[in-house]
Amino acid sequence: MLYQLRRFSYTICFFLLLIATGTLRFHRFADGLQRRIHVSDDLNDVVDEEAEELKPANSESAPPPNDVEKMSPSDIQSEMMRRVLGPVFGFVKLRLGTRRTPEMVTHVAKRWVNLARSEGMETKFIGVDWTTIMFTMEKGRDTTELKKFLLEQEEAYEINIGDQLFRRPGDPPFDEVFEIEEEKSRHSEL
Repeated sequence: MLYQLRRFSYTICFFLLLIATGTLRFHRFADGLQRRIHVSDDLNDVVDEEAEELKPANSESAPPPNDVEKMSPSDIQSEMMRRVLGPVFGFVKLRLGTRRTPEMVTHVAKRWVNLARSEGMETKFIGVDWTTIMFTMEKGRDTTELKKFLLEQEEAYEINIGDQLFRRPGDPPFDEVFEIEEEKSRHSEL
């Protein structure tokens, strides 16, 4: 028993010595994850060749920063529309001149849903009132195609996406046309 006690005290002294000198460390596999790597902020001489290799040769890219100043506002809007990735919603003002019931507006919205789906666009159209249809689109990158699609429809007059208004070239703003139609209806009542 004395031999075992002596051996145990030697072992304890040995471990205390190792702990005091700092050579006894309990190694864990997680220690490797806690290592820190320092990356210099000075990256002026670094050339990123991988980004250029990964970009397809026929892909459209954003114009260089010095060419942005030369772009027209419509070019800037179309570039911004191309980069929208999240959901998008907007409103379509219908052409005035024909009386529509809520059922007729709903029918136009359903027809547009089917036509847009046949062109590969996931868009929902909902009739709001007798002159407005609201649309929602999950993939905002298809906004340019949706704008072209809606301007091809004979019932559509003006498209409002965010704070941007789109209409056919030469068409006056919807508010002016609406005022003219109201004046015509007032004169016809008198």
